[in-house]
Amino acid sequence: MNVSLSEKREGILAVVGHAGCGHCHSHNNQVQDDSAGLATVLRLFQEATRLSLVIKDIRIRSGIDGYIEVETVSGGYGKATARRGITPDESRLAQRLIGKPAVCSQKLVMEAFGRYYGQGISETPVALQTAISNASLDTFVKNYPLQFHSGYENVKGSAGLIAGTVLDFEGVPVSVLGTVNASRGGIGPVEDLEGNAAIGKKAEIMAALGMSALPTIVIEAKAYNEAFAKELEENTFIVKADPQDDNPYVARCILNAARTLNLPAVLKEDVMARVPGAMVAMTNALAQKIVGLGEKLKNCEYSQEKVSVLADLALLVSQDGGGISFMSNKLHEIIGGAGGMPGTGAVINYCVTADDYKEVIVPVMTADDLDNYVALTKQAVIELGQALPEASIHARQNRYAGSLERFVWSEF
Repeated sequence: MNVSLSEKREGILAVVGHAGCGHCHSHNNQVQDDSAGLATVLRLFQEATRLSLVIKDIRIRSGIDGYIEVETVSGGYGKATARRGITPDESRLAQRLIGKPAVCSQKLVMEAFGRYYGQGISETPVALQTAISNASLDTFVKNYPLQFHSGYENVKGSAGLIAGTVLDFEGVPVSVLGTVNASRGGIGPVEDLEGNAAIGKKAEIMAALGMSALPTIVIEAKAYNEAFAKELEENTFIVKADPQDDNPYVARCILNAARTLNLPAVLKEDVMARVPGAMVAMTNALAQKIVGLGEKLKNCEYSQEKVSVLADLALLVSQDGGGISFMSNKLHEIIGGAGGMPGTGAVINYCVTADDYKEVIVPVMTADDLDNYVALTKQAVIELGQALPEASIHARQNRYAGSLERFVWSEF
């Protein structure tokens, strides 16, 4: 299927994908490559424009006030900082990525640093991912300023670029939007603006593309999820949509597309319901674990005890913390963990088996994975185009009529 820039100002359906810079881990032992959605969107933009996303240069000022600048061959630019500064050795590691394509940002950072964590644990690697991701999206904004609508996240402390346009999928105009969720200082993302969440600057861009209430394919992470993995014999696409809170027609179209392409896929209709108080409960549970370790630390006398307690605290902050820090409590009750506006969409994850997880520890996107994500998205667009009347009616009947702004903004 050929994809090109459309002459239409608005699509009749939508595709969205994001990168959560530093959102590698979550609660319940989940670990992921949270750049799969943005990588898929970038590939679609590349097919439509033929622009290069090869990293031309990585310029780094090391030191406590250091920063990272990334430039692509086609002129995209991204800049980010690390809260505790950048060491000369970190600079050398990051510059090894010059000459590589800036599409799968998490994979690139893994190549340079081996592994990394969010929540302020691995600040320079997360800053590098932020600069790479912003530069990749900026490439299209710089070269096609009239076709692409763009702007930076305007959530306090955030630093990610958002950009989208209308692409023609062989006669089907589709609003396609890429989002970088990133915090200043490389401390891990606020993802209140992930998925197709219509908030702040992202809401303005979505409105310009006519996609605020469109049936939407939400492309999400390649992940190891302990609960899902128990049911898998091979790495499998998981299509997730609550029958009412999301859009079951979009979900079935994605599933049909996977079957057409002979890609392993299952539909989950019981994991996406919006639950009042769910994020509050998870936040309180994690806080109690941290408090418990703090109390335990107060009573430690010997070195080995203190080291053990602090190591357990590091696990909670670097892994479980990612499951509650990524989204505001009340907002989560409306758009869920993937940022889905009510009634509009369905989510695609690619979930790996337990054996695969034990081998790689942190799943990352491969070239084959990206090809499959792109192929699945294209075929799902065709399927959804045929089911558009039903999907659109469901979206209109179940859309969220209020404003989400009050659930996000804080001066903390």
